[in-house]
Amino acid sequence: MIREEFGLVSGDDKKQLGRILLQRKLVPQREVEAALRARRLTPTPMPIPAVPQPTDEAKDEETTALCALADQHGVPGIDLTQVVIVLEHLDAVPREVAESLRILPVLVREDRIYLAMADPHDKRTVDEIEFVTGKTVHPCVAVYTTLLATIAAAYDAKAQGVRHFVGARVPESP
Repeated sequence: MIREEFGLVSGDDKKQLGRILLQRKLVPQREVEAALRARRLTPTPMPIPAVPQPTDEAKDEETTALCALADQHGVPGIDLTQVVIVLEHLDAVPREVAESLRILPVLVREDRIYLAMADPHDKRTVDEIEFVTGKTVHPCVAVYTTLLATIAAAYDAKAQGVRHFVGARVPESP
């Protein structure tokens, strides 16, 4: 589950997720140590997963993961289950690009784009999007599998003529 992934280190300039969670007393030391041992046996890093059927526990775990990712990367985290995206904003990034680079424009303004990203430190991607759009990119980190699912759902909805993507946990209007 999500706790298994918190031993991941994603570069020298980033904090270890396991250390962040231990400091916040969100997972016990033995779980982080077990995750680190399991990670050593995995040839490629696994992303932090989202749980497809959100239960209260899964929501808490996803929120915990997002907070830890935001701390690790030093950028805002964006909970894609709680956003409404104007699908016209997806025109800023073609679907194939969004899927391959794991990015999603969640808000586009006159001079800036807020981009949900799996890796908000991917300077090459940020620079390319800034160059192509002429807008300043503000990267936000998102939980990996939630990001992938939201990219697919949002672009599918746009293709069907829907005007807004509404995240699964957006409260209904009164």
